[in-house]
Amino acid sequence: MSATIIAARRAAAKREFFTMSTTFETVRSLMAHEFELDEAAILPATPLVDLGVDSLAALEFVFNLEDAFGVTLDPRTDLRSAQVQDVVAAVEAARAAAPVASLAG
Repeated sequence: MSATIIAARRAAAKREFFTMSTTFETVRSLMAHEFELDEAAILPATPLVDLGVDSLAALEFVFNLEDAFGVTLDPRTDLRSAQVQDVVAAVEAARAAAPVASLAG
């Protein structure tokens, strides 16, 4: 494999990590505010139920996420038994699927 391909893959991995990290920080901040939690208690692998988030609260939180990130989550997204990292992944998937505004026209 050429050095150029390896460098490109590393750069892409860094961008993906940065985006996921930034999304996680935003999700964590939103969760801490919404559910009155200490941000330090909100880790990627933490199940939402361990944070006291029940199914109704998780459903309502989806709307907050959509507003905060300007996206629409897949309607099949079910956060009832999710971990924080699943919430981040759902937001990232919605961001990736969102149409990019055109500068032309």
